[in-house]
Amino acid sequence: MNKNILKSGLYIVSLPIGNLNDITSRAKDTISNSDYILCEDTRNTLKILNYFKISKKLVSYHKFNETKTKDTIIEDLKKGKIISLVSDSGTPSVSDPGKSLITAVHKNKINIFPVPGVSAPIAAYSVSGFQEKFHFAGFLPKKLAEAERYLIKLKKINGVLIFFIPSRDLKKYQEIIIKHFYAMEFFIAREITKVHETYIRDKVDKLQRYVEKNNKGELTLLIDNNFSEQKEKEDNPVDIVAEIKLLIGKMKSKDISEYLGNKYNLSKKSIYAKVIKLLNE
Repeated sequence: MNKNILKSGLYIVSLPIGNLNDITSRAKDTISNSDYILCEDTRNTLKILNYFKISKKLVSYHKFNETKTKDTIIEDLKKGKIISLVSDSGTPSVSDPGKSLITAVHKNKINIFPVPGVSAPIAAYSVSGFQEKFHFAGFLPKKLAEAERYLIKLKKINGVLIFFIPSRDLKKYQEIIIKHFYAMEFFIAREITKVHETYIRDKVDKLQRYVEKNNKGELTLLIDNNFSEQKEKEDNPVDIVAEIKLLIGKMKSKDISEYLGNKYNLSKKSIYAKVIKLLNE
């Protein structure tokens, strides 16, 4: 592609998330003809460029310097430069730096173009088999209390919830995930397109058994928060005692009453009393 064919502006370029052969021809052409490339980590981007024998100026652009460098980038774009923004892998600005710059580009009425390609959330969702509606929830807050409050808000969304979770943190979050999505299904996609890629689909109440097996790398976690399936179950007669027996030993008494109360719109106090009675039998 001749550089003159590219319009000046900011190009949001997707790069492979593992298998380098997933790069598109247009992505290679765009970065090859850019004046420079904005990247999270110049070392990671350099490895990709070297693989494809592309030589180009790399400029570090990450969450710690995006505010500081934004004005300079905007001035270069106003001068008619062609600039590409990439992340370490996948599609930029999806839980990566870029939102601030993109907002400034729109504000200044500067050209902006997506160069679509690999995206971990979409790749994982495409093989999950879950319902059609989905919501990208990003990373969970690091503090457990904040993470739980976030999950409580997300429970109201009827659709597939997609999270990025460092594998080492799955153990930390497992209890609150099970607590709030006990009856749903989950799908884990780890190391997508890489040598050790792993895919697991199961019920959320069985999440714990997979924690230790997925403690390296970053994983994409999907929860099928499917209200229609839940409603179908709720329309049938409920053996609440049988449900309580299944949960005893897996959840605390208070959590059982809260979970089943919300699930079946029943008195939590009444369910708690049944839990205590069963524990004392």
